Parts: sequence; structure tokens; C-alpha cells
Amino acid sequence: MMRKLGLNCRQGLWTAACIMLMGGMVSCDRQASPKETPDGNRIKAEFAIYEQDPSAIGCKISANYPSDSTDATGRVIREWINEQLGGTYTGSLNDGKQLVEYYGKEQAARIRKDIEEFGENSAMGQSVYYVQFKKVFETTRFVTYTEETYQYAGGAHGSESTVGQVFRKPDGRMFGWDMFTADGKEKLRDMIKNRLKDRFFKAKSDEEFYNMLLAENARYLFPLPENAPLLRPNGVEFIYQQYEIAPYAAGMPSCTLPYDSVRNLVTVTMRPLIESTTDSIAATYLNPGQ
Repeated sequence: MMRKLGLNCRQGLWTAACIMLMGGMVSCDRQASPKETPDGNRIKAEFAIYEQDPSAIGCKISANYPSDSTDATGRVIREWINEQLGGTYTGSLNDGKQLVEYYGKEQAARIRKDIEEFGENSAMGQSVYYVQFKKVFETTRFVTYTEETYQYAGGAHGSESTVGQVFRKPDGRMFGWDMFTADGKEKLRDMIKNRLKDRFFKAKSDEEFYNMLLAENARYLFPLPENAPLLRPNGVEFIYQQYEIAPYAAGMPSCTLPYDSVRNLVTVTMRPLIESTTDSIAATYLNPGQ
């Protein structure tokens, strides 16, 4: 295109055209910058929900479901939601409401069968099943989803869990513990232990803290959570599920380490994602009114 322009124009016009073309390229680069046009880089999502009449059977599934079928990351998130719910739905993933209805009806039928087996007057008659998928954090480089579940099927108490996943834009790659180097994970053990001791359990000493835990070997090699770390607005969150390291009464022990404290522990692949946690999209999660 430039050669043709040069052949058809005088030298002065050629120089002017080159300057204009270069200016246009710079302008295009600026427009493409995710920091300056954050809204165009967001994961578009819609609210999909299925709810069985709670007076009959407490069954509810809801999801902040990606709505753009052309977005690679959105497609991966859809597949992840499907797999988290069981991975048996074979319909189109374009319709989030249809997907959650499929699993909601399946779970409601299972609860109904159990009630018939054990009797409506038993504790089983109060069975509930609630699942919620949330988009909890997003930057120009990644998005974090969580899955919060609560179930009760009789007995002294129900059970709950919170797990999640970090998805890289624009390819949808999922990051778990592989976001940290091997050496970084080892350093995290003491960092997480100290954060839990001081802020979650509020123990005055290591010995008092260890006595609050179930695992005796925690004093020798503190266990990392089984589930993947989550990138949140204020840092990396580590969540232990019920009974994972502590009694039921302790709930789900968790802590959040600021990004500055873990920046040198992540892989080179992960560094651009960590750096994006201060960009314009990320800022809207710290300042929702923006």
C-alpha cells in the first residue's frame, strides 16, 4: 500500500502520508490498549437461575453466566460451570438458564426420592441444595469466578463450600496452584499459617494455634489448601474447606495475602496477571461506584 502511494505521489506528499499513517498506527495502538478501553474487555454475563419452590424442596442454582458465545474465555467458563455441576448436560451452552434448570431439576428429583425413602417427617424432609456461581473479580488480563454451595440432607448440620477458578483472557487458560513456582509454594506455607493464626483464629502463640487444628502434622509441614487460590480485589485468597484443617465449628478458615507480598512467588507466566490488578477494570471492584 505504501509503495503504491509513493509511486503515485510526489516526495512531499509521500512524507506527509507517512507521517499521517504513523500517527494513525499510534492512534490505533492507543485505542487497542485494554487500560484505556476497559469496558470492551469485560466478560459479558447474564443472570441465570433455577429455583424449586422452597416450601416443597429447597433447591436453587444461580450463575453469573457468560453470554458472549464468541468469547473464548467465556466459553471456557461455561464449560467449567457445567463440569462443576456434574458435567452431564449435553445441550447448548449458549443458554445458561437451560443449563441450570437441567441440574436444578436433577437435584430436586434426587432430593424428592430421598424424602420418599426416609419419610417426610424425618430430617431429610428439610433437605436443601443451593449453588451460586459468581464473577467476583476481573481485570483486563483475567477473571475470577467462585462457586458457593450449601447442602443439608439431615443430621446435626449442613455443609458448605467455596471454591473457584482464575481464567486468563483472552484464551481462557485456568490457573490453580501452578500460578506459583515450586519455591514460592513452599514459602507460602509459613505466610498462610501466620496469617491464619493472627487474623482468623486469633491465636496468641503457635502452640495455641496448632491445638485448634485437626492435623497433627501441621506443626511440622503446614498444609496448603486443596483447592485453587483465588485472585481477589485485595490479594490472593486461600480457602480451606470444612474439616480440611479444623473442626466444623471453625467454619472455612481463609486468609488473603496482599499482591505485593506474593509478587515474587508467582511464575513469569502469571506476572502480567498480577500486574493487572491495579488497572481500570480492577479499580471498579475496589470502587464500585466508578
